[in-house]
Amino acid sequence: MTRSTATRRRTIVVSAAAAALLVAAGCTSTASAGGAATPAEIATYAGTQTAFGQSFTYANGLVVEVRKPAAFAPSAYADGVEGSEGEPVRVRVNIINGTSGEFVPDTVGVIVVSGGEEAVQILDPGTGVDLTGPAQPLDRSGVVAFDLAFVVLDPQDVTLTLTPSLVGYDPLVFTTA
Repeated sequence: MTRSTATRRRTIVVSAAAAALLVAAGCTSTASAGGAATPAEIATYAGTQTAFGQSFTYANGLVVEVRKPAAFAPSAYADGVEGSEGEPVRVRVNIINGTSGEFVPDTVGVIVVSGGEEAVQILDPGTGVDLTGPAQPLDRSGVVAFDLAFVVLDPQDVTLTLTPSLVGYDPLVFTTA
C-alpha cells in the first residue's frame, strides 16, 4: 500500500466518522421555546503533552499511556510498508477505563509525525498490529493494551497525537523529547 492509499483510507474513515458525528449531533439537539433546535452541549476533556511511557488521566477518569516506539519487523503481509521510506516502529497503547460508563477503544485516533513528516501507519494483523484499538467495549475499570505500528523517518524524533474518541476528548500528545 502506498502513502496515498494509507492517506485515502484515513480520509475515508475520518469522513465517515464526521458524518456519523453530524447525524448524532442532529439527534441530540434540544428545542428552544421558539421551536428552533440548538445542539446539546457536549463536554470536552482537556488533553496535554507528555513523554512516551507517562500515563495521563483525563478529568472523567480515562487513563491513557503510550510506550516509547520500538523497532518493529512487519510480516510479509503487512500493509503500509512497501514504498514507504523510513523505519518501522511499534508502540503499545494502554487504556484503563476509569469513566462512569463504557469506553470503546476502536474510537482511538492516532497521527504520528517523525522528521517533520506524517508517518505511514502499518496494518499487520498477523503480528497483532491494527489501525486502532479493539471494538469490544471496556466496562468501568476495564483495561486494554494494543499495538500500533508506523513507518517513521527518525525513530528518535517521534510525536504521536492520540485522540481517545471522535467527541469529548482533546488530543493527548506523546513525544520522544
